[in-house]
Amino acid sequence: MATEPRLEHQTFKVKQLIEDYRGGRIVIPEFQREYVWARSKAPRLIDSLYRGFPISSLLLWQSTEEARARRRDPRPVRSALMNWLIDGQQRVITLSRTMNGDENIDVVFHPEQEEFRLANAATRKDPNWIRVADLWDDDLYRQLRRNLDGSRQADRREARFEALRRILDYEIPVVRMVDHSFDDAVKAFTRINTLGVRLKKEDIESAQVAARHSGFIADEVTPFLNQIRHQQGFKRLNVMHLFRACAFVATPDGRNRTPLHELERREVLAAWKATEKATEQAIGLIRSELGLVNMDILWSGSLVVPLIAVCATMPARQRNANELAGWLALAALCHRYSGSSETALDQDLRACRSADPVGALLTHLRTVRTLLIAEPKDFAGALADRSGLLALYVACMNRGVLDFYTGGKVLLQSNVDRHHILPRAQFLEEVRSTADSIANMAFIAGDVNKSIGQAGPEVYLAKLNSRILQSQCIPTDSALWRIDQAESFWQGRRELLAESFNEYIRKMLPKRHI
Repeated sequence: MATEPRLEHQTFKVKQLIEDYRGGRIVIPEFQREYVWARSKAPRLIDSLYRGFPISSLLLWQSTEEARARRRDPRPVRSALMNWLIDGQQRVITLSRTMNGDENIDVVFHPEQEEFRLANAATRKDPNWIRVADLWDDDLYRQLRRNLDGSRQADRREARFEALRRILDYEIPVVRMVDHSFDDAVKAFTRINTLGVRLKKEDIESAQVAARHSGFIADEVTPFLNQIRHQQGFKRLNVMHLFRACAFVATPDGRNRTPLHELERREVLAAWKATEKATEQAIGLIRSELGLVNMDILWSGSLVVPLIAVCATMPARQRNANELAGWLALAALCHRYSGSSETALDQDLRACRSADPVGALLTHLRTVRTLLIAEPKDFAGALADRSGLLALYVACMNRGVLDFYTGGKVLLQSNVDRHHILPRAQFLEEVRSTADSIANMAFIAGDVNKSIGQAGPEVYLAKLNSRILQSQCIPTDSALWRIDQAESFWQGRRELLAESFNEYIRKMLPKRHI
């Protein structure tokens, strides 16, 4: 039985996009045009990503139908997971070439001027111009950091280098055509490129909403989204998150989601006002209960949508902020929404309609984790695991996380930094990457990070009050504060982190939920 064609919406990080293209999992189809961008567009693209400007979404086609690749290099990987790139070829190839600085797309960066250019004879003679390819290479970047002298100017340069490296984590919206015919894929490509239509993050549903409710997005949605993203720091909330919440509010008793473009304008506007208020309340809850002022650690906007739904439909006197915060911590620990986020979000929004929404939400988490508790292995991942990073934060927050040097609370601050407890530089090169683990991270105020310097852990940890160490779930056994005891130190810390995380959950959630 043939499956119905459908559209799937997700985001790809720049690094993942480049890896999938180079690995032959994202392929340029035969009917695509050649790479036509002028080289001068590369610095402008990198600059836009560096400044966090939105860029158009990509369109992929995934089907079992046979098709031919236009390019032999990278070699396509023939599998069910292969995606044909219908729209976005120029950006993907440009990013891939910038990653290595090859095929004459060698972009350089001036940290003082925060300017990007193509490399030329003048920039090669000026040491202030740094290759983007070098900054995106972990090994070369570590060497560059070691040469910084710790001055205020060096600190500013490093902060801008880090901002540039975060481009690799920039999430580009993607629309995937699944089980559409080859003819549909060709027509989509032709229409996009002949009419100049560019799919946005708001994707097709946004276009339909705009067509049905003229002015709604421009006058209501966009200003509010700009406010919560740029003024309040919740940058991972996007239009589709708010549309999902708004559709839920518009039909609170409906079993299935009704798209906003199928509703009457008065229904949409009334639901939107409630959604705005509920979003502010959800953000307030995250700040008050978790001490987070932005989404640097809260890795997915989808995690906020159920909170918005509950705030919109349940009076403040009836909802329990502790329980909602406990669910949020567990949802992150269980990697909720990291897979098929649309399906999971549909399930959880239905749960929000129940008399006990938190209980119903937790029931869904039990489908992937029978016991809703943290285990030491949950903190064994790499720093890139944002789910583990949030769990780390929750565990330390539960202990009243204190700054290494000031002794003050590391909460409700915008400049919280992550610090390697066992310094990376003191590990042998062949095992240095192991230092980038969740269990090796502490939270400190950004302006004291460099004051710790490269002192050995047995030196600087000994100077800290035991109360500070305990607040960061750091083992107080000084015998473990050595590089040659790293594995034992990390194992001990994982156990402390799991213990503290579970203590937090027990405080937040009643026994009937755990």
